Amino acid sequence: MSFAVEHLSPRDSLIARFDPRWKLVALLIAAVLTLLLRSPTLLLIALTVTLSLVGVAKLPGAWYRVRIVALLFALAPFALFLPLTFDQGPSWRWAGLSFHREGFNAAGILIIRGVAVVSLMLVLLGTAPLHATARAARALGCPGTLVQIFLMSYRYIFLLLDELNRLRVALRVRGFRNRANRHSYRTAGQAIGTLIVRGADRAERVAHAMRCRGFDGHYRALAEFHTRPIDLLLTALITAPFIALTIMDRCT
Repeated sequence: MSFAVEHLSPRDSLIARFDPRWKLVALLIAAVLTLLLRSPTLLLIALTVTLSLVGVAKLPGAWYRVRIVALLFALAPFALFLPLTFDQGPSWRWAGLSFHREGFNAAGILIIRGVAVVSLMLVLLGTAPLHATARAARALGCPGTLVQIFLMSYRYIFLLLDELNRLRVALRVRGFRNRANRHSYRTAGQAIGTLIVRGADRAERVAHAMRCRGFDGHYRALAEFHTRPIDLLLTALITAPFIALTIMDRCT
């Protein structure tokens, strides 16, 4: 088993050429409005619009599907129990359990809403380097400390996973095989402890190196953001369907 995390290099597309600030605003508005929708029909329309954005963004199919499948697995326990927890509306019994139609509706809404919102976030992550999106968030007023923590966490999670892979290989070379017994649990705990200690040591070295290079808490870049008419047009095109769906949802 490998613990590698795939790093996606953004592909060229219309959305990838979008100003990161306006793209962040547009996709966040779309995600928030999708969360506010209550009608299953309107949520399906929102999901259709979102999938069209995924196509326009030219996200790699395998990369996108793996993350959506992981999301579905995460939502499955909640979706499976919702039909059993509702006690209103029509119901039917099977194997001694009562299943309610409203519960199935709620489960469907949960899955559609989750896929739509995560797809919007994948469009955001898959169409620009992460540092550009973080800079856009900072330019829009996001606290600098949060931006730095986010960037450092993303950067060094790859190093920690590489370190974990090295520990895993070292254990296997020494004949360790993961089994459901006390020795395996103790060895796994020791490996995790070693990883935490090495991570703390690396964090200290990185902090010293950054201070030696004059880091003052601000990330600087040579490229500057510039708003163009096409950015305003794309923002309007992305947000307009979700605003219209929200108005229709509130009027029905």
